[in-house]
Amino acid sequence: MFSNPHFDRVRQLFADQFSDDSRGIVYRKGQKGAPVRVSEIERDEFVATFNKRIRYAGWSIFPATLGLILLLVWLTPDADSPSAQIAMWIGIAAILVPFMVIYYWAWNAPSRELERRTPEGAPLTKEEARVLAFSKITYGQLLLAALMGVGLVWKMSAESDVFHGWGMVWLILGGVLIFLAGVQAVRKWRFGQQ
Repeated sequence: MFSNPHFDRVRQLFADQFSDDSRGIVYRKGQKGAPVRVSEIERDEFVATFNKRIRYAGWSIFPATLGLILLLVWLTPDADSPSAQIAMWIGIAAILVPFMVIYYWAWNAPSRELERRTPEGAPLTKEEARVLAFSKITYGQLLLAALMGVGLVWKMSAESDVFHGWGMVWLILGGVLIFLAGVQAVRKWRFGQQ
C-alpha cells in the first residue's frame, strides 16, 4: 500500500497538469483547463504538497481499516448476519468518503490557489482534449483491458454457469469490457490517422 503503483499513476496524472511551453510552465486543470502561468518553484511545491497529502490519506486507510475490523468483530461476531453486512458497508463508506474528500481537495489545490491569476489562453476544445487523452492511452493498456474482460469471464466460469441465470452478468460484463477496449482502440487509431 505504501508504494502502490496506483498512487504512482495518480501522482503522475497530477504532475501532468503542469506542462512546459516555450516561455516556461503552465497549469491546466485536468490537462484541459485554461492555461495559467506558474513558476518552476510553484509547480514543484504543488506536486510535493499533493504527494504528501495523498501519502497521508493513504496511510490513514490502514489504521481505519484495522479499527473497523476490530469494531465489527467486537460488535457483530456473526459476520454473515444482515446487521454485520450493513455495519461493514457503512464502515467502508466511513473510511472511503473522507479519503475521497481529501483526495479531491488535494487535487484541486492548484486551481483554488491560482483562480485569481489571469489565464493565458482558452481551455482546450473537446476535440483537442480528446486527442490529448488518446495520445496518453497505449494500445498495450487497451489490450490489457480486453484481456481482463476475458479473464473475468474465465475466472467466473469456474465458479458459476456464465451462460444461464445470474451468471450471465459476468459474461455481459466481460463482453462490455472487451467491446469498450475495442472501441477505444479504433477511436485511438482514427485520431492517429488525422
